[in-house]
Amino acid sequence: MNLRLSLPLFSITVLLSACTGHPARPYAQAAKVNPLAEAAPPNYTSPCAISPTTTEQRHACDRRSILAMAGEFRVRFAFDETAALSPGYVPREAQRSGGTELVEVIKDERDTISLQHILVMKIDDKVHVIKHWRQDWHYQPAELLRFRGNGRFEREPLAAEAVRGQWSQVVYEVDDAPRYAGLGHWRHEDGVDAWTSDVTLRPLPRREYTKRQDYQAIEAINRHTLTPAGWIHEQDNTKVTVDAAGNRRAISRERGINSYARIADFDFAPGRAYWTKTRDYWARVRAEWERGIASQRAFVLTPEPNGEPRIEKLFEQADKVGNGETVSMADIDAVLSEYGLPLPAASAGR
Repeated sequence: MNLRLSLPLFSITVLLSACTGHPARPYAQAAKVNPLAEAAPPNYTSPCAISPTTTEQRHACDRRSILAMAGEFRVRFAFDETAALSPGYVPREAQRSGGTELVEVIKDERDTISLQHILVMKIDDKVHVIKHWRQDWHYQPAELLRFRGNGRFEREPLAAEAVRGQWSQVVYEVDDAPRYAGLGHWRHEDGVDAWTSDVTLRPLPRREYTKRQDYQAIEAINRHTLTPAGWIHEQDNTKVTVDAAGNRRAISRERGINSYARIADFDFAPGRAYWTKTRDYWARVRAEWERGIASQRAFVLTPEPNGEPRIEKLFEQADKVGNGETVSMADIDAVLSEYGLPLPAASAGR
Protein backbone atom coordinates (compact mmCIF):
# COMPACT_ATOMS: atom_id res chain seq x y z
CA MET A 1 0.00 0.00 0.00
CA ASN A 2 2.94 2.35 0.40
CA LEU A 3 3.92 4.11 -2.81
CA ARG A 4 7.53 5.24 -2.88
CA LEU A 5 8.03 8.17 -5.19
CA SER A 6 11.20 8.38 -7.21
CA LEU A 7 10.58 10.83 -10.00
CA PRO A 8 13.81 12.85 -10.47
CA LEU A 9 13.07 16.29 -11.87
CA PHE A 10 16.57 17.45 -12.63
CA SER A 11 20.21 17.00 -11.66
CA ILE A 12 22.35 19.84 -10.35
CA THR A 13 25.88 20.54 -11.57
CA VAL A 14 27.74 23.44 -10.02
CA LEU A 15 31.08 24.67 -11.35
CA LEU A 16 33.00 26.85 -8.92
CA SER A 17 35.59 29.36 -9.99
CA ALA A 18 37.97 30.95 -7.49
CA CYS A 19 38.42 34.68 -7.57
CA THR A 20 42.12 35.08 -8.37
CA GLY A 21 42.29 38.81 -8.81
CA HIS A 22 42.85 38.52 -12.59
CA PRO A 23 39.81 40.14 -14.21
CA ALA A 24 40.90 38.98 -17.68
CA ARG A 25 40.38 35.33 -16.64
CA PRO A 26 36.76 34.35 -17.36
CA TYR A 27 34.61 32.55 -14.82
CA ALA A 28 33.75 28.94 -15.58
CA GLN A 29 30.40 28.57 -17.31
CA ALA A 30 27.87 26.95 -14.96
CA ALA A 31 25.53 24.31 -16.33
CA LYS A 32 21.95 25.50 -16.61
CA VAL A 33 19.54 24.10 -14.05
CA ASN A 34 15.83 24.54 -13.62
CA PRO A 35 14.75 26.97 -10.90
CA LEU A 36 13.07 25.56 -7.81
CA ALA A 37 10.46 28.34 -7.95
CA GLU A 38 7.25 27.86 -9.92
CA ALA A 39 6.45 30.48 -12.55
CA ALA A 40 3.85 32.93 -11.27
CA PRO A 41 0.67 33.24 -13.36
CA PRO A 42 -0.33 36.84 -14.15
CA ASN A 43 -3.73 36.70 -12.50
CA TYR A 44 -3.78 36.19 -8.75
CA THR A 45 -5.74 37.61 -5.84
CA SER A 46 -4.23 37.15 -2.40
CA PRO A 47 -6.57 35.91 0.36
CA CYS A 48 -5.51 39.05 2.21
CA ALA A 49 -5.29 41.65 -0.52
CA ILE A 50 -5.97 44.31 2.13
CA SER A 51 -3.57 44.08 5.07
CA PRO A 52 -5.48 43.35 8.30
CA THR A 53 -5.40 45.92 11.07
CA THR A 54 -7.58 44.35 13.78
CA THR A 55 -7.47 41.01 15.58
CA GLU A 56 -10.62 39.81 13.85
CA GLN A 57 -9.32 40.84 10.44
CA ARG A 58 -6.04 39.03 11.06
CA HIS A 59 -7.88 35.92 12.22
CA ALA A 60 -10.05 35.97 9.09
CA CYS A 61 -6.98 36.47 6.86
CA ASP A 62 -5.19 33.60 8.59
CA ARG A 63 -8.15 31.30 7.99
CA ARG A 64 -8.40 32.23 4.30
CA SER A 65 -4.67 31.61 3.89
CA ILE A 66 -4.88 28.13 5.41
CA LEU A 67 -7.92 27.21 3.31
CA ALA A 68 -6.09 28.44 0.20
CA MET A 69 -3.76 25.44 0.52
CA ALA A 70 -6.60 23.10 -0.52
CA GLY A 71 -7.01 22.08 -4.13
CA GLU A 72 -5.39 20.05 -6.93
CA PHE A 73 -1.63 20.24 -7.31
CA ARG A 74 1.50 19.04 -9.01
CA VAL A 75 4.04 18.69 -6.22
CA ARG A 76 7.83 18.88 -6.39
CA PHE A 77 10.04 17.86 -3.46
CA ALA A 78 13.64 19.09 -3.29
CA PHE A 79 16.12 18.47 -0.47
CA ASP A 80 19.75 19.58 -0.42
CA GLU A 81 22.26 19.14 2.37
CA THR A 82 24.00 22.50 2.65
CA ALA A 83 26.52 22.10 5.50
CA ALA A 84 28.43 19.23 7.13
CA LEU A 85 28.42 19.96 10.87
CA SER A 86 29.97 16.82 12.35
CA PRO A 87 33.68 15.96 11.87
CA GLY A 88 34.10 13.48 9.04
CA TYR A 89 30.53 13.84 7.78
CA VAL A 90 30.11 13.46 4.01
CA PRO A 91 27.00 15.23 2.58
CA ARG A 92 24.55 12.99 0.76
CA GLU A 93 23.22 13.45 -2.75
CA ALA A 94 20.44 15.94 -3.37
CA GLN A 95 16.95 14.40 -3.48
CA ARG A 96 14.29 15.19 -6.08
CA SER A 97 10.86 13.64 -6.41
CA GLY A 98 7.31 14.67 -7.14
CA GLY A 99 3.74 13.68 -7.72
CA THR A 100 0.15 14.83 -8.14
CA GLU A 101 -1.77 15.51 -4.98
CA LEU A 102 -5.30 16.37 -3.90
CA VAL A 103 -5.72 18.45 -0.72
CA GLU A 104 -9.21 18.25 0.80
CA VAL A 105 -10.71 20.33 3.61
CA ILE A 106 -12.10 17.79 6.09
CA LYS A 107 -12.80 20.20 8.95
CA ASP A 108 -13.50 23.94 8.83
CA GLU A 109 -14.37 25.49 12.15
CA ARG A 110 -13.62 28.99 13.41
CA ASP A 111 -10.40 28.07 15.22
CA THR A 112 -9.63 24.65 13.68
CA ILE A 113 -8.98 23.68 10.07
CA SER A 114 -7.93 20.21 8.90
CA LEU A 115 -6.48 19.46 5.46
CA GLN A 116 -6.11 15.90 4.17
CA HIS A 117 -3.54 15.20 1.43
CA ILE A 118 -4.25 12.36 -1.03
CA LEU A 119 -1.74 11.22 -3.65
CA VAL A 120 -3.27 10.32 -7.01
CA MET A 121 -0.53 8.97 -9.29
CA LYS A 122 -0.90 7.66 -12.82
CA ILE A 123 1.94 5.24 -13.57
CA ASP A 124 1.76 3.67 -17.02
CA ASP A 125 -1.94 2.82 -17.39
CA LYS A 126 -2.68 2.39 -13.69
CA VAL A 127 -3.90 4.97 -11.20
CA HIS A 128 -2.60 4.66 -7.64
CA VAL A 129 -4.41 6.41 -4.78
CA ILE A 130 -2.62 6.74 -1.45
CA LYS A 131 -3.92 8.56 1.60
CA HIS A 132 -1.02 10.88 2.40
CA TRP A 133 -0.23 13.23 5.30
CA ARG A 134 -2.63 15.51 7.18
CA GLN A 135 -2.18 18.98 8.61
CA ASP A 136 -4.38 20.40 11.38
CA TRP A 137 -4.34 24.09 12.24
CA HIS A 138 -5.43 25.38 15.67
CA TYR A 139 -5.76 29.03 16.67
CA GLN A 140 -4.27 29.93 20.06
CA PRO A 141 -3.96 26.28 21.20
CA ALA A 142 -3.92 25.41 24.89
CA GLU A 143 -1.25 22.73 24.31
CA LEU A 144 0.96 21.10 21.69
CA LEU A 145 1.85 17.45 21.21
CA ARG A 146 5.64 17.67 20.91
CA PHE A 147 7.93 14.97 19.56
CA ARG A 148 10.86 14.41 21.97
CA GLY A 149 12.86 11.80 20.09
CA ASN A 150 13.07 7.98 20.17
CA GLY A 151 9.36 7.58 19.48
CA ARG A 152 8.32 9.66 22.51
CA PHE A 153 5.53 12.26 22.31
CA GLU A 154 4.61 14.62 25.12
CA ARG A 155 1.72 17.06 25.59
CA GLU A 156 3.12 20.51 26.32
CA PRO A 157 0.77 23.05 28.00
CA LEU A 158 0.92 26.59 26.61
CA ALA A 159 0.18 29.87 28.41
CA ALA A 160 -2.61 31.93 26.82
CA GLU A 161 -0.40 35.01 26.55
CA ALA A 162 2.38 33.02 24.85
CA VAL A 163 0.13 31.89 21.99
CA ARG A 164 -1.87 35.07 21.44
CA GLY A 165 -2.57 35.52 17.73
CA GLN A 166 -0.67 32.36 16.78
CA TRP A 167 -1.63 29.15 15.02
CA SER A 168 -0.25 25.69 15.60
CA GLN A 169 0.27 23.34 12.69
CA VAL A 170 0.11 19.67 13.70
CA VAL A 171 1.31 17.20 11.08
CA TYR A 172 0.21 13.57 11.00
CA GLU A 173 1.47 10.42 9.30
CA VAL A 174 -0.39 8.67 6.50
CA ASP A 175 -2.20 6.56 9.12
CA ASP A 176 -3.02 9.63 11.29
CA ALA A 177 -0.28 8.93 13.83
CA PRO A 178 1.20 12.17 15.21
CA ARG A 179 4.41 13.38 13.62
CA TYR A 180 5.29 16.92 14.73
CA ALA A 181 3.75 20.21 15.83
CA GLY A 182 4.90 23.80 15.44
CA LEU A 183 3.65 27.20 16.56
CA GLY A 184 3.87 30.55 14.80
CA HIS A 185 2.23 33.66 13.38
CA TRP A 186 0.74 34.11 9.95
CA ARG A 187 2.09 37.32 8.43
CA HIS A 188 0.34 39.31 5.71
CA GLU A 189 2.94 41.81 4.63
CA ASP A 190 4.35 43.11 1.33
CA GLY A 191 1.61 41.27 -0.55
CA VAL A 192 2.72 37.89 0.83
CA ASP A 193 0.80 35.53 3.13
CA ALA A 194 3.15 33.25 5.09
CA TRP A 195 3.38 31.30 8.34
CA THR A 196 6.69 30.51 10.08
CA SER A 197 7.06 27.98 12.90
CA ASP A 198 9.22 27.88 15.96
CA VAL A 199 12.04 25.30 16.06
CA THR A 200 10.26 21.96 15.85
CA LEU A 201 11.69 18.49 16.48
CA ARG A 202 10.34 15.78 14.21
CA PRO A 203 11.10 12.12 13.50
CA LEU A 204 13.43 10.84 10.82
CA PRO A 205 11.76 11.65 7.48
CA ARG A 206 10.09 8.81 5.62
CA ARG A 207 12.27 9.55 2.58
CA GLU A 208 15.33 8.49 4.63
CA TYR A 209 14.37 6.08 7.39
CA THR A 210 15.09 3.05 5.20
CA LYS A 211 18.46 4.52 4.12
CA ARG A 212 19.94 6.24 7.14
CA GLN A 213 20.95 5.10 10.61
CA ASP A 214 23.35 7.93 11.39
CA TYR A 215 20.74 10.35 12.78
CA GLN A 216 17.40 10.08 14.56
CA ALA A 217 15.51 13.35 14.17
CA ILE A 218 15.33 16.76 12.51
CA GLU A 219 15.18 20.17 14.15
CA ALA A 220 13.20 22.26 11.67
CA ILE A 221 11.86 25.71 11.06
CA ASN A 222 8.91 25.38 8.67
CA ARG A 223 7.50 28.15 6.51
CA HIS A 224 4.32 27.93 4.45
CA THR A 225 3.94 30.67 1.84
CA LEU A 226 1.10 31.25 -0.60
CA THR A 227 2.19 32.05 -4.15
CA PRO A 228 0.31 32.98 -7.33
CA ALA A 229 1.07 29.43 -8.53
CA GLY A 230 -0.13 27.72 -5.34
CA TRP A 231 2.00 27.45 -2.20
CA ILE A 232 5.38 26.28 -0.97
CA HIS A 233 6.60 24.59 2.19
CA GLU A 234 10.18 25.61 2.96
CA GLN A 235 12.20 23.74 5.57
CA ASP A 236 15.34 24.85 7.38
CA ASN A 237 16.43 21.45 8.69
CA THR A 238 19.19 20.38 11.05
CA LYS A 239 19.74 16.62 11.19
CA VAL A 240 20.55 15.52 14.73
CA THR A 241 21.44 12.40 16.66
CA VAL A 242 19.34 11.80 19.78
CA ASP A 243 20.63 9.48 22.51
CA ALA A 244 18.58 7.57 25.08
CA ALA A 245 18.71 10.54 27.48
CA GLY A 246 17.42 12.91 24.80
CA ASN A 247 20.73 14.67 24.19
CA ARG A 248 21.14 15.98 20.64
CA ARG A 249 24.10 16.54 18.36
CA ALA A 250 23.90 18.08 14.88
CA ILE A 251 25.46 16.29 11.92
CA SER A 252 24.30 18.37 8.94
CA ARG A 253 22.10 21.20 7.71
CA GLU A 254 19.53 20.72 4.96
CA ARG A 255 17.28 22.93 2.88
CA GLY A 256 13.92 21.51 1.81
CA ILE A 257 11.47 23.04 -0.65
CA ASN A 258 8.13 21.37 -1.36
CA SER A 259 6.23 23.30 -4.02
CA TYR A 260 2.52 22.89 -4.75
CA ALA A 261 1.45 24.25 -8.15
CA ARG A 262 -2.23 24.26 -9.06
CA ILE A 263 -3.15 22.21 -12.12
CA ALA A 264 -6.35 21.66 -14.08
CA ASP A 265 -5.28 18.94 -16.52
CA PHE A 266 -5.25 15.89 -14.23
CA ASP A 267 -8.17 13.69 -13.18
CA PHE A 268 -8.34 13.52 -9.38
CA ALA A 269 -11.70 11.72 -9.40
CA PRO A 270 -10.15 8.42 -8.16
CA GLY A 271 -8.80 10.23 -5.10
CA ARG A 272 -12.18 11.73 -4.29
CA ALA A 273 -13.84 8.35 -4.82
CA TYR A 274 -11.40 6.68 -2.41
CA TRP A 275 -12.02 9.35 0.20
CA THR A 276 -15.79 9.05 -0.15
CA LYS A 277 -15.57 5.30 0.51
CA THR A 278 -13.11 5.45 3.42
CA ARG A 279 -13.48 8.84 5.13
CA ASP A 280 -15.83 7.51 7.83
CA TYR A 281 -13.29 4.81 8.65
CA TRP A 282 -10.45 7.31 8.84
CA ALA A 283 -12.61 9.59 11.00
CA ARG A 284 -12.91 6.73 13.50
CA VAL A 285 -9.13 6.19 13.38
CA ARG A 286 -8.55 9.90 14.06
CA ALA A 287 -11.00 9.78 16.96
CA GLU A 288 -9.14 6.88 18.56
CA TRP A 289 -5.77 8.57 18.13
CA GLU A 290 -7.23 11.68 19.79
CA ARG A 291 -8.77 9.66 22.62
CA GLY A 292 -5.53 7.86 23.34
CA ILE A 293 -3.42 11.02 23.18
CA ALA A 294 -5.79 12.87 25.51
CA SER A 295 -5.53 10.10 28.11
CA GLN A 296 -1.76 10.42 28.65
CA ARG A 297 0.70 13.22 29.24
CA ALA A 298 3.33 11.24 27.28
CA PHE A 299 3.64 7.97 25.36
CA VAL A 300 6.07 6.13 23.07
CA LEU A 301 5.09 4.77 19.65
CA THR A 302 6.85 1.68 18.33
CA PRO A 303 8.54 0.85 16.13
CA GLU A 304 10.13 4.24 15.49
CA PRO A 305 10.93 5.61 12.98
CA ASN A 306 9.60 2.75 10.81
CA GLY A 307 5.84 2.77 11.29
CA GLU A 308 5.20 0.52 8.30
CA PRO A 309 3.78 -2.46 10.24
CA ARG A 310 1.13 -0.25 11.86
CA ILE A 311 0.45 1.66 8.64
CA GLU A 312 -0.03 -1.52 6.61
CA LYS A 313 -2.57 -2.93 9.07
CA LEU A 314 -4.64 0.26 9.12
CA PHE A 315 -4.51 0.59 5.32
CA GLU A 316 -5.67 -3.02 5.01
CA GLN A 317 -8.63 -2.17 7.22
CA ALA A 318 -9.39 0.90 5.06
CA ASP A 319 -9.35 -1.30 1.96
CA LYS A 320 -11.84 -3.66 3.59
CA VAL A 321 -14.16 -0.75 4.34
CA GLY A 322 -13.74 0.50 0.77
CA ASN A 323 -14.83 -2.93 -0.45
CA GLY A 324 -17.96 -2.89 1.71
CA GLU A 325 -16.67 -5.00 4.61
CA THR A 326 -17.08 -4.13 8.28
CA VAL A 327 -14.22 -3.04 10.54
CA SER A 328 -15.09 -2.58 14.21
CA MET A 329 -13.71 -0.01 16.62
CA ALA A 330 -12.19 -2.91 18.53
CA ASP A 331 -10.26 -3.85 15.37
CA ILE A 332 -8.87 -0.32 15.13
CA ASP A 333 -8.03 -0.19 18.84
CA ALA A 334 -6.15 -3.48 18.63
CA VAL A 335 -3.74 -2.03 16.05
CA LEU A 336 -3.18 1.26 17.85
CA SER A 337 -2.61 -0.44 21.20
CA GLU A 338 -0.19 -2.94 19.67
CA TYR A 339 2.11 -0.13 18.61
CA GLY A 340 2.17 1.92 21.78
CA LEU A 341 -0.88 4.19 21.97
CA PRO A 342 -2.47 3.98 25.44
CA LEU A 343 -6.22 3.62 25.07
CA PRO A 344 -8.52 3.85 28.11
CA ALA A 345 -11.46 1.49 28.32
CA ALA A 346 -14.14 2.40 25.80
CA SER A 347 -17.41 3.78 27.11
CA ALA A 348 -20.61 1.80 26.67
CA GLY A 349 -22.30 2.14 23.32
CA ARG A 350 -19.13 2.78 21.27
